[in-house]
Amino acid sequence: MIEAISNPNATDIIQTIYADSHVHIHSCFDLDLFLDAALANFLRVGHDGDIFILFLTESSSESYFQNLYRSALTGTSAVPSLKRWSVRLTGDDSALYAACPTSTSGIYMIAGKQIVTLENLEVLALMTTAAFEDRQPLERVVNAVSERGGIPVIPWGVGKWMGRRGRILRQFLDRHPRLFLGDNSGRPVFWLEPLLFRQAKAQGGRVLPGSDPLPFPSECWRPGSFGFSMAGVGIFDSAQPAVSLKQTLFDSAVQLKAYGALENPYRFTRNQLEMQLIKYLKPKR
Repeated sequence: MIEAISNPNATDIIQTIYADSHVHIHSCFDLDLFLDAALANFLRVGHDGDIFILFLTESSSESYFQNLYRSALTGTSAVPSLKRWSVRLTGDDSALYAACPTSTSGIYMIAGKQIVTLENLEVLALMTTAAFEDRQPLERVVNAVSERGGIPVIPWGVGKWMGRRGRILRQFLDRHPRLFLGDNSGRPVFWLEPLLFRQAKAQGGRVLPGSDPLPFPSECWRPGSFGFSMAGVGIFDSAQPAVSLKQTLFDSAVQLKAYGALENPYRFTRNQLEMQLIKYLKPKR
């Protein structure tokens, strides 16, 4: 069900935002259950009346945001598993609003991409519907995301910030001191905070936590469970969600507070084994 949304927000009250910066909608997910889980996770840390955000980070093979947006324009549903929730347009081409049938709270879904660089690092392109080419140099990818109006974020990944790739990223941070990095709930609780997070913060950068659901049906519970909050006056405009969020994230006066738990040892080990099995079974090109 697709509808349009107006701008009910006042600019003279304190707004509180809870956001998950790294969200995949995998083909094995039921979208209604996915949104149910996200809202339940947000309401564990926030309240009715707060603003809840899912930043989608779709790979080149994923197109849920595009399908939902096309459905909003045509009045048809391109996502069969979306039955109970309704998705509404905003005044921003990069943002949709998902309304819950049993709650006054809903969720803003912001378009974004995940890109794999030539160095085998990942870059998230938040708040943009633009397409990007994989396997390009890191510098070129980050510049392309910025030029197309997005926020480039380099997310932590198991083993991806070690050795040669770790050195490349440290040098890149030296050249781009206000870069955004990404944490995720898949990072095991027994590992220390990456040194690159401390380097980025010391240089005026930001670390954006996100859940990063894996492509297993059991991961459908994860969106909204790990993220960050922001509070202030006039920090969000429901008519232009992505535009206002970008301004807020670049405002150093607005503090980010992380929430959520890191992965426990059992699930971390199980997930890594399952991911290696998926890679092994994936057809070779």
